[in-house]
Amino acid sequence: MVQTIQPQALAIIVTFPVISTIFVALRVAFRTWNRQFKWGMSPFEREMAGTLTFEPDDTFCVLAWVLAIANAGITYCYALARHTGYHIWDVPARSIEVQVYSAKLSMAQQLSYNPTLCLVKASVIIFLMRLGDQRKIIRYSLTAFFIFNIGHMIAVFFGVLTQCLPIHMYWDHPRTDQIIDDKVVNPNYTCFNAEAFIMSTASIAILTDILILSIPIAMVWPLRLNLRKKMAVGCVLSLGWIVVIVALIRLKSFYNFFNVVNPDPTYALGVTVSVVEVNVAIILSCGPAVNSIITRYAPKLFASRGASNRTFDTAGEPYEYEIPARTPKRYDLPSLRSSRMSARPWRERDDDGDSQLEIINNDSLGARRADVIRAMIDNDKNGSGMYAR
Repeated sequence: MVQTIQPQALAIIVTFPVISTIFVALRVAFRTWNRQFKWGMSPFEREMAGTLTFEPDDTFCVLAWVLAIANAGITYCYALARHTGYHIWDVPARSIEVQVYSAKLSMAQQLSYNPTLCLVKASVIIFLMRLGDQRKIIRYSLTAFFIFNIGHMIAVFFGVLTQCLPIHMYWDHPRTDQIIDDKVVNPNYTCFNAEAFIMSTASIAILTDILILSIPIAMVWPLRLNLRKKMAVGCVLSLGWIVVIVALIRLKSFYNFFNVVNPDPTYALGVTVSVVEVNVAIILSCGPAVNSIITRYAPKLFASRGASNRTFDTAGEPYEYEIPARTPKRYDLPSLRSSRMSARPWRERDDDGDSQLEIINNDSLGARRADVIRAMIDNDKNGSGMYAR
């Protein structure tokens, strides 16, 4: 009986796209339920608009998912064509047409892999931008990473496409290859060093992952939250470290492919690593939206003692801020004298783009509280007060 692990390989290739599809569907459903697909509109404008449009980070995430599904389908066909999971001595001799077909699948797989990851990174970067951190170093860093990420995506795409010239010879070369002294000789095309290209681009991608994932830590640390909450929020925003680990595993597999002689190269699951990486990246990028669904529609699922004193923002995120016991006399309002209370924080924009005044207007205290806040702002136009920033 022929020994094979191909069913396991195919199961991996199918399972992770299915899971990422579920997470993307939850993200899209949550945005739709909350009328948050209106790009750049206030809540009132969102209510009045007759059409739905994507937020930019949602758009990039959905595009990445489409490419990930295509990449998984291509990898599935490639695994079948290359007899992945079979021992090399059990693999039948491949005809020229099968070699050409496999090379075409390999090219398509490479062309879809890097853009998928870059689109996920773009989605994460825009999400971090929407959190509204006003520090220049954060804003400039995120802008620089976004520009570099898009440039890296374009450069690698065309690098993969032109790794052999003329382009079609990447898959057509088996038709004219000649074996001379155990070496493939074909004067009809030239290719650059595939090992140097793959190892360098993969290393750059991992480096950018690490740099981007360091931003949430810098954003969370100055918040007026206790250490436990800072760590919790930081972990949610930094789940992408799992993708870095998978990317390192992929890099090691490529190193072994180019530098370690493997007498049985087809009996392995290395072809599945790329599928796992891109789909895990999509799943983790949907983490905040899925967390919002849990906190809004199942708040008691992970509730702890004292959770009933929490309030929720418009994205379903709970927050509780410390308000000083003594406030300036000009703002010495009865509703603000409590030494500790849960309140909606005063900030320029929330993570879904709603202004502070719109948050106040939607608060259960009603329009009276909004009027008080308006008066406070009018008396403090220079921005020197406690609640104006």
